[in-house]
Amino acid sequence: MTNEIEFDENLWFNHKGCEGKHYLIGNPHTFPGRIYAWCPKKERSFFVSVSEIEQMSEYSKYWINGFLNGNQPEPPTDSNGDVDFESVEYKK
Repeated sequence: MTNEIEFDENLWFNHKGCEGKHYLIGNPHTFPGRIYAWCPKKERSFFVSVSEIEQMSEYSKYWINGFLNGNQPEPPTDSNGDVDFESVEYKK
């Protein structure tokens, strides 16, 4: 089974522990400052911190700056004000 990982090729970075470009995916919802990323070489996702990044694109710099400053929308809610885990917006 192949999982389709969607990523923006503009959001690349070089990781200290692995050769080649890696890609930012989003928020892993683990610890503040951790970022969900993709390694095409190993074909797996992983969590990364800024301290583990050697180089990055201009797009990645701006994305990370926004991410670390809390520029992420709140999850969608239903009519009761509860997080709507089944909504299309949540699954994006």
